[in-house]
Amino acid sequence: MAVQRINEVAGAVRSVTGRRETDFARERPRLLAVAFGILGSDADAQDVVQEAWTRYADTDVEAIRNVQAWLTTVVTRLCLDLLRRSRELPHRPEELPAGVAEDPQDVAVLAGELTTAFTVVLNALTPPQRVAFILHDVFGAPFEEIAHILDTTPGSAKKLASRARGRLRPDGGHDPDGDPREARRVVGAFLKAARQGDIDGLVRVLHPAVTRSADPQALPPGARGLIRGVNAVVTETRVLQANARRARLVTIDGRPGIAVMSDRRVRIALTFHVAEARIVHYDVVADPRRLALLRIEE
Repeated sequence: MAVQRINEVAGAVRSVTGRRETDFARERPRLLAVAFGILGSDADAQDVVQEAWTRYADTDVEAIRNVQAWLTTVVTRLCLDLLRRSRELPHRPEELPAGVAEDPQDVAVLAGELTTAFTVVLNALTPPQRVAFILHDVFGAPFEEIAHILDTTPGSAKKLASRARGRLRPDGGHDPDGDPREARRVVGAFLKAARQGDIDGLVRVLHPAVTRSADPQALPPGARGLIRGVNAVVTETRVLQANARRARLVTIDGRPGIAVMSDRRVRIALTFHVAEARIVHYDVVADPRRLALLRIEE
């Protein structure tokens, strides 16, 4: 009977461990994307997610009502802690869910490519602004959830996201894409001008201080990840005119965008911020991990 009981207990432990590993494996790609979005570094994102696994593995899963929300909270607060330390900001220890272990587990991880341009853009934001902007604008998290993570109110979380958008726009203007129809017209005009090599048409829809960020996979060798100004953008757009001929106007996460197709698949996506009928920033997404996170519709 003792042996039978030991076997039953061992079987139950294996069952819980297997379920825990399955749940975490299902959430891991999204957690990596969240961490990368906040930190701008794939290596740091991998470390943070591994630390989250260590904490999850040592926690009573039966006490966790929502695994996705719990893991998102842990990963986001670990990212905040890392940002505060790296920037030598006043540090307030993050209050993680009860019962979470503190010792990290050393494991071998595969380091991916750093998207330099993305890092440059995010460096303009404070850590809370990064969290509010990435979780809401990129992953669609409600402000109530973001407020819980940041230990603030939903109204304050909304203001943080709004300020982040303002700091990311070179004109510091009002909310981007205020009129979706106008934004779609502007992006459509940009695509038409790019296809035709129409310099005047490009200049008309670009803000004088326009910026373009891009994944390395989207660029020719030696090209810069972040460029600024109408002249730089127009010159590059003319060089990449062939891509424009394979592109189409689409909706990306509810906003007007451009998708470059090949073999009936989206290989490159362009997301835009438009203010006062001009493009103030656009991001060229070609990293398969980032592409997979976009909701692209005709």
